Amino acid sequence: MSDKLNDLQEKRLNRRLVIGSMGAAAAVPAAGAILGGIGGQAAAQDSELSGSANDIIAERELTPEDVTAALETYMPSGKMDEYMMFASSGHAGQVFAIGVPSMRLFRTIAVFTPEPWQGYGFSEETRAVLAGGNINGKQINHGDTHHIALSETDGTYDGKYCFIHEKVHGRIGVIDLEDFVTKQIVKNPLLVSEHGGCFVTPNTEYILEADQYST
Repeated sequence: MSDKLNDLQEKRLNRRLVIGSMGAAAAVPAAGAILGGIGGQAAAQDSELSGSANDIIAERELTPEDVTAALETYMPSGKMDEYMMFASSGHAGQVFAIGVPSMRLFRTIAVFTPEPWQGYGFSEETRAVLAGGNINGKQINHGDTHHIALSETDGTYDGKYCFIHEKVHGRIGVIDLEDFVTKQIVKNPLLVSEHGGCFVTPNTEYILEADQYST
């Protein structure tokens, strides 16, 4: 029994060493490419990982693919993501600004629902914004955000505005990307609800909505 246990432990140790050495070879070039491209600085590429890094790889039994995947999404403090994604929050009625590839949540942008922690819906200015989404004089302080459209100039994203449609009540929220704050909510009087999407024309002259149920 003791010999079998020793053999098993030896095989396990050898497997960890192989994973560690393969992880170092596969991961370091990927890290250099990502950091160099985003930060604009050439990242130092060591031929070997530190002992502690190899220990982590071995302890967690990570494959080379695991290590590469982790490095492709890791972004050190002080470094900027290459892209930013705006994602709807569904029944929370908000929009999330998320960094890519790190997937860090940069901001929860309040749109159709009050947010006490950022004061949205509690000041005169933001209460007036929410009131723009009232229907027939009835206050509607909830929503179901779905599809997002970004403003364009000559058919290219210009980074000025983010438009988010609200499915349940057929409304559009307008977010200013200068400060990531909702500046307007517009109720479309022709729609009960909408679902198919939110689209802008090439110079953002118009915002197109697709209804779910006809009036």
